Amino acid sequence: MKAPIRLAAPLAAASAALALTAPAASAATTTIRQETATGAPYSGNWQVATVGALAFSVDYLGLKVTGSCDGAELQGTVQSTGAGELTAASIGACRTSNGLSSPPTDLDLGQMPDKSGSVAYAPVSGGRDGVLSINGGLRFKMEGKILGITVTCYYGFRTGGADGLRFDVYNRDNPNRPLPDRDDAQGRSDDITLVRQTGSSGLCPSNGTGSGSAIARGESTPGSGVFDRKLYLTP
Repeated sequence: MKAPIRLAAPLAAASAALALTAPAASAATTTIRQETATGAPYSGNWQVATVGALAFSVDYLGLKVTGSCDGAELQGTVQSTGAGELTAASIGACRTSNGLSSPPTDLDLGQMPDKSGSVAYAPVSGGRDGVLSINGGLRFKMEGKILGITVTCYYGFRTGGADGLRFDVYNRDNPNRPLPDRDDAQGRSDDITLVRQTGSSGLCPSNGTGSGSAIARGESTPGSGVFDRKLYLTP
């Protein structure tokens, strides 16, 4: 994957990093910790990187169009209480079954009015431990030929009816985590909607759905850019 800009998985995630907003209905406090449930609180830089391809599909002219991106990477800062901000994002090469594609891309955060996000402790029995939410208007571009006409398509992300990305978060020892062979805090979303953005050709599919899994890490050495610190979410 192309190194991200100075940022956050199909799809992007974005793949995807995911910075998150706690649901208003949640009264639980949140603490992000180093390594284990009893570790010291963690504040600093973080990275969310998708594992495996991000998959998506759209219905177009009565046909099912499938696609995938090689992955996504989000970087940002986070406080131990869960509040954060996105600083960089990138997405791997994407392609669809009807001929659209894009190279590895650093996503432009310059036009995003809201780069905030949060991690919230919001456990579900037999499921997740929390929620990771990334606000704002991340989007990516795909190009190709449809019906013999060269088109450019821009897509943004929406999760559960709200703009942005949202992942269920699983602690590294949660038996329900989506990647049981990985000893890391993890995220998973099966409810990502791709939304066609302004500037797209009218021939571009109008929307679609995507899914992906990711791991989240912090830095053992602050500012090093090496994301090797395992994280753990507690109340």
